[in-house]
Amino acid sequence: MIKIKIAIIADIHGNSVALKEILKDAKNNNVDEIVYLGDLVNDFPFGNETLELVKNSSSKVLRGNKEQYLIEYDEAKYEWDNIQFRNTKFMYNELSKENLEYIKTLPKSIKVEYEGVKILFAHGSPDSVEVQIHQDDRDLINKYTKDLDADALIFGHTHDKMWKEVVNNKLVINAGCAGVSPYYIGGAEYVLLDINGNDINVDLKVVNYDIEELRNKIKECGILDEDKVFMSLTFCGIDGHGKERYSFFREAKSRMLERNGKWYRDDAKGIFQYFKLFDDDIWLDLAEKYKEYFSFN
Repeated sequence: MIKIKIAIIADIHGNSVALKEILKDAKNNNVDEIVYLGDLVNDFPFGNETLELVKNSSSKVLRGNKEQYLIEYDEAKYEWDNIQFRNTKFMYNELSKENLEYIKTLPKSIKVEYEGVKILFAHGSPDSVEVQIHQDDRDLINKYTKDLDADALIFGHTHDKMWKEVVNNKLVINAGCAGVSPYYIGGAEYVLLDINGNDINVDLKVVNYDIEELRNKIKECGILDEDKVFMSLTFCGIDGHGKERYSFFREAKSRMLERNGKWYRDDAKGIFQYFKLFDDDIWLDLAEKYKEYFSFN
């Protein structure tokens, strides 16, 4: 009879400080295995450090949309010529060649069987790193569970608080966000899955980490020379100013639509196909408006 304890970690986003604390907690909980659900890098500029921790702790690792963006950029080398994406280009350049090649090898989903207990792990959905499965989207949850050839579907990507429920006799778990969860100040989410025969016990865990350590690492790494705005907005997601971060992007969207009627480029490639693009003057004007909430000015 299978008896195994699994730590499931989603959406680290380069926050190696948070990941170290999760790994300590997982060790203290005597986990047998770790599964990573993608978005390992990007948003915080510690990709190499994060990936070394990941590679040294697990062979079950998924690709997220953040890895996909870097892979697409590496293949196409299109221009990220607006201020908004200077940070992402910094993070691309920071990655070692070995780690860049490593993320290219990662699958978008995996199905694992533990002596008859089948689990499908994904980043966003079983068929896309971009699709977000929110708990209130009942049609989408039903779509992915009604014919699911597994006992459980586990994913991340949404940055919603962790949640679990049974739908169509399938266990569904959103594993939350390890690195940039807007619901805590210095809190990192992960899931402990304890399988004992056919019984699956789910423990939704939150561990604390030192955001001052993370703040200091950011100051020292050189990314703020590229653009302080995006880094400050990212930090807002973990220091209690998530609402202000949301308001910044909502207002930027409104201004872009008023000016241009859209926020996507007609010749969009890669990351530009997914993200809202804001003109530099709008970006900088809003940075001045919201600067009281920014850690890096």
